[in-house]
Amino acid sequence: MNLNTATDAEISAGVPGIGKKMIHEFEEYRPYASIVQFRKEMSKYVDDATIAEYERFVFVPVDANQADAATLQQLPGVSVEDAEALIKARPFANNDAFFAALTDKVSPEELVSAKGLLKQ
Repeated sequence: MNLNTATDAEISAGVPGIGKKMIHEFEEYRPYASIVQFRKEMSKYVDDATIAEYERFVFVPVDANQADAATLQQLPGVSVEDAEALIKARPFANNDAFFAALTDKVSPEELVSAKGLLKQ
């Protein structure tokens, strides 16, 4: 779920074992510009393993022209090398141009999933 728009109820239902305090912390730092920012803020409260578990259920919307490598790696199938190549290929005229660049890096199924993670 989108960290910048998910409601309390969506976070509670979608992230196993999360409590009200952590839901509040998720919301306190909005909007998140990157997954690195999310990790930094949440590391004040929980360890890296817990943050990694949260990331199985949440994402920061990816801006194709602004996202750092870690945020681009939220896209299914995108490796460190792929993220760096995408950064070097900027700027993208629009999301369709970004998807064209992504096509040779991920599977068709991963490409479909990635579309839901992009900032509109």
